[in-house]
Amino acid sequence: MIFILTSDRSLAEFILILPEPVPHTAKRGHSSTNLTMLKKTFTSLACLLLAAASYAGEAAPAKEPVAPTIAPEPEEISYSNFSLAYGYQSADFLGQDVDAHGIVAGLEFSPVKHLYFALNGGWSNVELDLGGLGLGVNDADFDYWTVNVGVGGYIPLTRNIHFVTEVGASYASLDINDFGANFNLDEDWGVYVSPHFRAKFGIVETHLGVTYNSNDVVPAEYNLFLRLFVEVAPHVDLFVNGSLGLEEQEFFDDVFGVQAGVRVKF
Repeated sequence: MIFILTSDRSLAEFILILPEPVPHTAKRGHSSTNLTMLKKTFTSLACLLLAAASYAGEAAPAKEPVAPTIAPEPEEISYSNFSLAYGYQSADFLGQDVDAHGIVAGLEFSPVKHLYFALNGGWSNVELDLGGLGLGVNDADFDYWTVNVGVGGYIPLTRNIHFVTEVGASYASLDINDFGANFNLDEDWGVYVSPHFRAKFGIVETHLGVTYNSNDVVPAEYNLFLRLFVEVAPHVDLFVNGSLGLEEQEFFDDVFGVQAGVRVKF
């Protein structure tokens, strides 16, 4: 009988059955050879059993957990917001300086992805310099009103940049508010189209594009614009907006405008 210590420290018991005794008539050399072969056989078997028990007791090494790959979140370019700003615009009308100071408000709302509705309007006090015309008055004051209603769509080009197109209806009205008079001089409806790019990097968002407006009461038919927004608090931006007339209406030249205000995102 043979006892072997396994990997779990228990004793494995083997019964060794020896062959029957060799008769005295057998040769001593032949008996000795058989006994030696049996010893070698059982020794090899015991070694194999010990190796198998030791291998079975070893636990397979645990695999390192693989961290999942997380795609970066796209930047949140705003299409649902309300803005309020001070607006200034200047132009040259028949060689005379025109300056306008006023207030501009805008609303954008996106009910679903890739689509938004836009509503904006403003009022300005327009001052026309008449001092160089020899009329005996230095200037004339006008009230200028604008309203735009439209719908827009956007296509993400990258996670930071969108291509946007907005189309809609444009209304403008010019009223005289001077010389003891207050009546409408002109008003018109038109169509506007505004293709542009919107991009956001961190807390900075910018818009760059061109607006075409068929309304005859606006000072420029084509305008190049650039807007810059900086997030100063969650859902709150400060912004500036600059515009430059590319093709002015009749009698107007050097049309330029700037706005500065606050935008609340929701």
